Amino acid sequence: MNPNYIVFAIPIFLLFILAEVLLEVFKYKKGTYRLNDAIANLGIGIGEQVFSVFSRAVMLMLYEFVYQYRLFSLPSNIFTGILLLFLFDFIFYWAHRFGHEVNLGWGGHIVHHSSEEYNLTVALRQPWFFSMMTFVMFLPIALFGFSPMLLLIVSGIDILYQFWIHTQFVPKLGFLEWFLNTPSHHRVHHGRNPQYIDKNYGGILLFTIDYLAHSKKRRKKLYMV
Repeated sequence: MNPNYIVFAIPIFLLFILAEVLLEVFKYKKGTYRLNDAIANLGIGIGEQVFSVFSRAVMLMLYEFVYQYRLFSLPSNIFTGILLLFLFDFIFYWAHRFGHEVNLGWGGHIVHHSSEEYNLTVALRQPWFFSMMTFVMFLPIALFGFSPMLLLIVSGIDILYQFWIHTQFVPKLGFLEWFLNTPSHHRVHHGRNPQYIDKNYGGILLFTIDYLAHSKKRRKKLYMV
């Protein structure tokens, strides 16, 4: 009872990466790919998936242990799934923020930000231990009665969504920019310019916590053109 949806999606990921490479070579020529960098990204991603066979099993066991003491018993359906998706993404925001603003967290998360390029292979460049560092933040979900299987499905959706936003070839997406974490927003998140550092921590949704924390004069700097 521990499906890893990332593994099932790998062929699709590779097809999209191939499409991005072809766009780079034959149309845009932005210099977004270097062979050694892309190989490093894929190698780290493969290692993370191998390690996750063990880490996910441990995290699932911990979740099921806490689930025994749940305060409620919720059914697993589309409505509780949507509710859990919002809840999971909100906790993901704080876990992601921990990975940037606390030294211990950054020590684990920095792997994802250490590529010298920005393309779809960067989405696969995932740290091996960071999820185990932050998983304790998700354990309270079990107390509210969300089943382990529903958590696996929702967490898979949240993580799979974040693959496509690691590209330079998708422009701004109009009104979607107001509430979704889009490629434009995530390019800001990976930016190295001082005004872009530590912005846009959401997974699927764009939370306004950072936005409201800045003065009106600086808000436009949260977004890249």
